[in-house]
Amino acid sequence: MKSIRHVPGVPERPAGQALPDGAYAGAGVGQASAAGDGKAGALPGEAAGTLLIAKDLATGWGKKKNKIILSKGISLQISGGRLSALVGPNGSGKSTLLRTLVGLQPRLGGEVLLQGKPVESLSAEERARNVACVFNERLDAGYFTVFDMVAFGRYPYTDTRNSLTGEDLAQVERAIAAVGMTAFSRRAFSGLSDGEKQKTQLARAIAQNAPILVLDEPTAFLDAPSRMEIFDLAGILAHEMGKAVVVCTHEVDLALRSADEMWVMDREHCFLSGTPAFVSFSGAIGRAFASSRARFDPASGTFRMDRRHPRSS
Repeated sequence: MKSIRHVPGVPERPAGQALPDGAYAGAGVGQASAAGDGKAGALPGEAAGTLLIAKDLATGWGKKKNKIILSKGISLQISGGRLSALVGPNGSGKSTLLRTLVGLQPRLGGEVLLQGKPVESLSAEERARNVACVFNERLDAGYFTVFDMVAFGRYPYTDTRNSLTGEDLAQVERAIAAVGMTAFSRRAFSGLSDGEKQKTQLARAIAQNAPILVLDEPTAFLDAPSRMEIFDLAGILAHEMGKAVVVCTHEVDLALRSADEMWVMDREHCFLSGTPAFVSFSGAIGRAFASSRARFDPASGTFRMDRRHPRSS
């Protein structure tokens, strides 16, 4: 029998030993389906350090009779010291889910509790002190420098004049250093490369000093080494600084190697969460990214071309 290679995120085990039932379906594993059937897995008991909880959440657009439900029955929790990675194909509803979780888009059902309070009941300032977001949007920053852009992360804490204190300035400098951009501190943001702009945005989120960081495709436009750096930094923020970090990404292989928990949204807007090992072997990733030419290999945690289908001329 051909031996199975070690899977990223899966503890080594003796060859031939079967996976125990539920071995990788521990706390934090939830399952939900798209609007079609509304079935949902039970929400695990709240873990210590839980900062955000979603219960039977429905996402989508519109209000009352005109609302369009994209996905429902989603139950999950976000805890400090953990890195969660959200993966799925384009159009599956990943960004809609993130925006709903942080209160930027109204929920269409269920509830979202941020620090024990309904997220919609919190003011913009209260949300900003609890959640720092970096969305995949191009910014026209005019003549702002890198330092200026990162300093925006401190404004939830400023007075009515938006004055920065000495501690605010120190927080900005530490955040810039954390992403390796100290040498670019006085450079114009508009003159940076895409990767440098992404790091600056991440520094702004770090300077915000919120317990939850939500990063929507932070590796877009980046080269391979920079993508690895971003995931490494996300891991440091979670595991060494105690932040709850949520990364929405198309980098499935890096997510499997780095995350403590995987969230998967498929083309039918179905949601499943669990440890990297559980998600890998459950078939959820393969179903989410189903393709006639490529398949997901859970043994290596990567996608492979299916050579059974000859190339078209």
